[in-house]
Amino acid sequence: MIPYTDLHRHAPALPGTLGIQNLMNPDTVEQQLQVPGLYSIGLHPWHLHPDHWQEDLALLEQFIQHPRVKAIGEAGLDRLTGLPLALQTAVFEAMIALSEKAQKPLIIHAVRTHHEIAVLHNRYQPSQAWILHGFNNKWAIASAFAAKNVFFSFGAALLQHRSPAREVLLQLPLEKIFLESDDKELEIALLYQEAARCKETTEDELKENIYQRFCLLFDHHE
Repeated sequence: MIPYTDLHRHAPALPGTLGIQNLMNPDTVEQQLQVPGLYSIGLHPWHLHPDHWQEDLALLEQFIQHPRVKAIGEAGLDRLTGLPLALQTAVFEAMIALSEKAQKPLIIHAVRTHHEIAVLHNRYQPSQAWILHGFNNKWAIASAFAAKNVFFSFGAALLQHRSPAREVLLQLPLEKIFLESDDKELEIALLYQEAARCKETTEDELKENIYQRFCLLFDHHE
């Protein structure tokens, strides 16, 4: 039976689902990776330490080839953090380099910085897929990424009737879509049901479509 795929979450995957748990604290990554599961590791712009982010980066780099680490991130740029964008950009560029070195996708956090993210994608031309997680912006922003090796992961915003996320979902091909619970106490099945209605497909077909894409991008085999 095809499981629900939960692209990005901040808690362990629920029974019967296939989920990537984001680990944000470099100091605890080694311990957490001892627990069976699928994980992403990275430096989040909310939790950057300007005085020792290089040390945190070096610590994370030790684990990028760990078989339970399926992605780098979440990482990115956020205009609401209060940290200088130049610092955030330096760290994000380091995350891009880790993604390329590990040959694993990059899960991206972007708040009011999609233009900068697009510029960096054009500059680095990464071989690895980038995934804009929790996407809830207008098509004018999404369209800048739609033709690239960039995917969109949608969360709770899909359940809001007039959200930008729903409008973008309607215009994207299925092949660009993932779904996620993120940090919400949300049944992932609800997102699949809503997304299937929006895309005029069945829930089972959507589960199969996303699962196959997940296995391909994240080199997952069961």
